[in-house]
Amino acid sequence: MKRFIKKYRGISLRWRLIISAVICVILPSVITVLLSNFNTKDELENRAVDEIENTLRLLDLNITNYLDDLLYVSNFIQFDDKINLILKENVNLHNNNNTVTDINKMKYIKISDILDDITYLLSPFYITIIMENGFAYTNYPKNNHDFTNLLDSKWINKSDNSYYYKTNWIGTHPSYIESVKAQYPYFISITKSLKLTSNTNAYTIISIGEREISNILNQFVSNEKQEFKLIDSNGMILSSQNEQEIQREFQYKDLVDNNRPSYHVVDYKNIEYFLVSYPLSSADWNLVSLVPYKETVGRINTITRSTLVMLFVFSSIFLIILIFLVRKLTNPISTLRHVTNKVEQGNLQVRSNIKGEGDIELLAQSFDNMLDEIEEMIFQIKAEEKSKRKAELEMLQAQINPHFLFNILNSLRLKITMNGDKDSARLIQSLSSLLRKTINRNNEFIPLYEEIEIVDHYVQLMNFRRNGHVEISSNLASDTLMLEIPRLFLQPLIENAIIHGFNQKGGTITITSWLEENIMLISIKDNGKGIDDGKLHEIRRNLSSINAISQSKNKASFNGIGISNVYQRLLMTYGKEFRMEIDSQQNKGTEIKFYIPRIQGVLRNV
Repeated sequence: MKRFIKKYRGISLRWRLIISAVICVILPSVITVLLSNFNTKDELENRAVDEIENTLRLLDLNITNYLDDLLYVSNFIQFDDKINLILKENVNLHNNNNTVTDINKMKYIKISDILDDITYLLSPFYITIIMENGFAYTNYPKNNHDFTNLLDSKWINKSDNSYYYKTNWIGTHPSYIESVKAQYPYFISITKSLKLTSNTNAYTIISIGEREISNILNQFVSNEKQEFKLIDSNGMILSSQNEQEIQREFQYKDLVDNNRPSYHVVDYKNIEYFLVSYPLSSADWNLVSLVPYKETVGRINTITRSTLVMLFVFSSIFLIILIFLVRKLTNPISTLRHVTNKVEQGNLQVRSNIKGEGDIELLAQSFDNMLDEIEEMIFQIKAEEKSKRKAELEMLQAQINPHFLFNILNSLRLKITMNGDKDSARLIQSLSSLLRKTINRNNEFIPLYEEIEIVDHYVQLMNFRRNGHVEISSNLASDTLMLEIPRLFLQPLIENAIIHGFNQKGGTITITSWLEENIMLISIKDNGKGIDDGKLHEIRRNLSSINAISQSKNKASFNGIGISNVYQRLLMTYGKEFRMEIDSQQNKGTEIKFYIPRIQGVLRNV
């Protein structure tokens, strides 16, 4: 997280605005859609369950009508006096195994008519009344049907006394009537016992075709993949749209609650199905609905995808508009940043040229005005510095000590008067050259070799007027001779060495120059008495704290300036890249070393 925040702070304002907009707008929208999807999914599940349960209630009503009719017919036969009277009158004949021709045909026909009457307005029911001897009364053609198997089946419990008042729900079983097997392969039946005498019973079997129930199930199917099933309490399938499943165990019987409605999501036919069960009100059976999950609750996924697609489309449009607006709004900032980078690199001519009345536009215009003022100030400062250096040079040239000139000229006059030799001629030549170099004000920079010539002339004149003899030793690299340096910056140092270093005595001053990459080094070294540590420390401290050019307090020098003035002059000329070092040891001499940068336009070849 810290790494992300660090990177976030390092990017431009434009991208920070875009990323912030994405995080603050798009992310909450996506979270809202997902949470809404989750909540909507639960709501759709509940609605789907309610809808399916309503369908199962309607199925329950329709199926219960059939089953209630079965119970009605069963109860009617049990409590109808006419049927019971006829059955009791014919008990003896049935017990003697007489055929139907031996029975009172009118009574047999009367029972058959009664059975037909009670089922006339009802669904197709198949009623069988079996006597203990195997003889049966039916509402359908018997066609020499043997009812002994039905009498001996597990449906009829002859030993249970409570069976006389109890309805036994047989459930689904194969059809036992040959004439209707093609139409109804399976029956749903109930059985009941009839007490005719203390020792004689009759049994009723009332059946309905299973297809009547499955047809009802088909009527409530809402799509081709939906399935309805009727199962008993043990999980056996009693009725289904797929006839092959009848009398098979329902694979999810453990999920069916026999007491109340329930629902689950199951893996059925390799896809997710919504299973809803509903207890049947008229029997200990359950109605089950199986519908593909996507057809009900799964539709929320489509809605979610559509919503996400719409969100993505509108978010993309929004981002494009946002990026356009952000770029439009931050263009001045980007331009201003580019301008500041150029200014930082030293280009003061660049401008943003941003127009407008907005805050950023006004800031950019103020920045441009500031650059104009800075550039003008720099131009003025440069002009002032140039004028200052020129004035300083003129001052230096104008400050030749009249007493010095007078003494030199007087000495020359006496020398020439007393002794007209060649030395006097050389002295006069040196003086002429020195005066010519100092009086020439056309250029403040001269080649190094010319500066050395000035020093030579100056030393010759100094040797003439002093007792001690000073010797100049030059060791100049050839590639430095033509490099230009400020005029007359070596002479004050030579003067200091002669006056203060040798103290009216003789000595040697060695001038050395060489190049190191873009730096020209000039060393001025004498073998005089040197400078004590306290004085040397004070000189170094003064050089490091120079703020303005000041005249040297030593008025005995050739031009009245000393080391501080030379350092200040060169510092103003070459800037912070220039360095000057002073090293001295008592009785061994002093060395001043200059590090002059080879800056274009200042230190250059002639």
